[in-house]
Formats: sequence, structure tokens, C-alpha cells
Amino acid sequence: MLTPEARPSGQASPTLAIPAPPLQDAHGQALALQRSQQRLRAVQATGLLDSAAEPGFDGLTATAARLLNAPACFISIVDAHRDFYKSQCGFPEGLAQSRQMEGLTFCHFTLDRSDALVIEDTLAAQPWADVPTVQSMGVRAYVGVPLRSAGQNIGSFCVIDMKPRAWTADELETIRQLAVSAARELDLRAALAAARQAADSARAQALAREQVLAVVAHDLRTPLQVLQLSTRLLERGGTSARQQQPTLQRMQAAIDVMSTMVNGLLKPSEAAPALQPIAVATLAGDAVHMMAPLAEKSRITLQLQPLPDAVVRVDYGQLVRVLGNLIGNSLKYSPAGSVVSVGGTLTGGGDMVDIVVSDNGVGMNAQEVAQAFNAGWQSEAARERNDGVGLGLAIVKSLVESNQGYVRIESREGAGTSVTVTLPCG
Repeated sequence: MLTPEARPSGQASPTLAIPAPPLQDAHGQALALQRSQQRLRAVQATGLLDSAAEPGFDGLTATAARLLNAPACFISIVDAHRDFYKSQCGFPEGLAQSRQMEGLTFCHFTLDRSDALVIEDTLAAQPWADVPTVQSMGVRAYVGVPLRSAGQNIGSFCVIDMKPRAWTADELETIRQLAVSAARELDLRAALAAARQAADSARAQALAREQVLAVVAHDLRTPLQVLQLSTRLLERGGTSARQQQPTLQRMQAAIDVMSTMVNGLLKPSEAAPALQPIAVATLAGDAVHMMAPLAEKSRITLQLQPLPDAVVRVDYGQLVRVLGNLIGNSLKYSPAGSVVSVGGTLTGGGDMVDIVVSDNGVGMNAQEVAQAFNAGWQSEAARERNDGVGLGLAIVKSLVESNQGYVRIESREGAGTSVTVTLPCG
């Protein structure tokens, strides 16, 4: 069918037929408007293309056909290559079922209009007579009131007749008012979509805040435990300032980790890690030193194994958190009297370094290993302990990848676990 588009203005329009422009010029201009990217984005945003027929719109076209005694009325949405009929009353069976038409239609000539396109006799002027539906459907009279969304003409409310017709002012006003009703429905939908988008955005922001709080709560636990144990040790007294020095160093390391986390929260979310060259031995040694009080409390030996003489470019605070998380996991799932070790080797022809945290604790089965890095997932052993929320390894993976590295797990149930962090040498 033929469908022009623009939005009802509510102002009276003359009953005279629109003068016919040269077809080639008019068609070229209509085609350019039809394929305007800004207009097409507005069309897509309505969600009307290829949507099902709806009683609300069908009632308007049926009312128009009845009040005007017109053979066919329809609502068209014009995309880049076709007219899609959101609603129709009086179409022949094939078109009523396909609900779309390709090629030039009268709708295309309304894309730059603010009021109705009124044609009393399509055969009275050559450009209108050359529109294909004049021959294929026998269209002789046409009115199309533009429909507007997001500042763009997206389609039109149309009435056609199969014989010449001098549209009266009352008839044109009736068509306009029905088009206004259709346009109000579009506005309502746009407002509802905007409200939903705002609600989704608010929910996403709330979820992001909750996730940040969960990560902070999880990763602050370890340095807080270090500070608590170190404070108690100092409170016992009976040691010289020199003997207290290791404890004070551990406390400072824990404070540094906490400070790094707080500073990270204050950075823009898209900010890149603060990379700096760090000796692998220093990185691993600092993490082991910080976690020593927790190992002592658990009566587990925490060993620093040989590490390669290599330098990595990483965010120091983030990698200390990574190794602290991994050491903390090993301590949690290893029995008293066992050993947790941190070591490393060069790989990739010397371009990469592996830092490995290993234990001989409870271990995991293959299914658990496959899910270990999923946020919120917990192994059976973790659920039995009921002292976490399944974020540790997800945090580890995220931080390692933000430092251009990757992490993997090897584990056997009852035989322990090894987690390897691979980083590029720098």
C-alpha cells in the first residue's frame, strides 16, 4: 500500500490536492529521507518493525474506514527498504498477511512533511500516476498524516480510496485526530521505554555498587586479619624493638594493600592499572611476608621457594592482593602441619614468568576446577566452611587479566591445588 509519514500537527489543512513535483526529483529526495540514518535509528527505537498486530492500533484504522467509508486505512512504518504495516483495515488478503511492501509508495513523499499529504486524484498528475500502487492496487485518492517519534517522521496514518475523492475539511480533521491518537500511543511507548531504560540503569548501578562492596569486603578481610594478629602479638610485649620489626613490616604491608584498594576505588572505573617494574622475588616475598601471621595461626608452614631473577610490569597493589588471595585460599583448605609454597619459573623462552601458589590441602575435582573462576561459585568444601561468598578466584582472574596475564588451576581431590599466575616479563 502507499503510506506517507510525518506527525499530526492538529492544524487544519487545505482540501486542495498537493501539487505534483517532477517524479525523478521527488523520488530522489524521498529516497534520501527514507534512508537517513538518524531517521532509521528512530524507527528502530520504536520497536514496531515486524511486531504483531495490536487491538489498540487496529481499532484506529477500523474506525477511520468506518467513519470515512473508505476501502482501506492503515498505519505504515517506513524503514530503509520497505513499508511495514503495523495496522491495516481493508487490504487484499496477500498484503494483509505479509504486512509489508517494497518499492516506491506514497508514504515516501511524506517523510519531509509536518502535515497531511492530500491527493484527490492520483491520475491527475504524472508523478502520482507513476507510483506503482496506482496500477497494482488501483489507488486513486490518498491522505497520509505523518507519524513522528524522537523528532523524526517514522511512518504515517493513511486512508485510500479507489476512486477520485475531494476530501472534505471534516474528513481531513477526522483523519488527523485518529492519527493524533496513534501518535500519542507512540509517545506513551517511548516514555515507557525511557522509564524502563532508566530503571535498568539504576538497577545496574546498584548492582555495580554491591559488587564493589562485596569485592572490598572480601579483600579487606585478609589485611585486617594480619593487622589483628600483629597487634595482638605486639600487645603481649616482652620483645625488643628489633624483634618487633618483622611484625611491624607485616602490618605496614597490610596497610599498604588496604590503601591501594581504597585508592583504586577512587580511580575512574576505566582507569588502567598503575604499572611499574617489580622484581618477581620482591612481589612474591612481600605477599608471603604479609600472610605469615595467618599461616602461623593456622599452624601451616608458608614457604617462599626459589624465584627467577625477572622483572614484571604490574600494578604492585593488585598483584599483592592476587597472591594474598591465593595464599589465603591455600591456608583455608590445608590441614594444620601441612605446607603452602610460593615459587616460580621462567616460561615462553624467558618472555613470561609463572608464579605458583601450591598446597597439599583438600583439592578439587574436575567439575569444581572448571567452575572455580565463576563469581559467586563455591566448592563443597567452601560451602561447608560458610565463611565466604565465592569471589576470591573471580577477583584473582580479573586482576591478573587487567595486568596482561592469565591464571590457571591444577588440582586433585584430596591431593592439593596449584594456582599459576603467568605474567609477561618487562
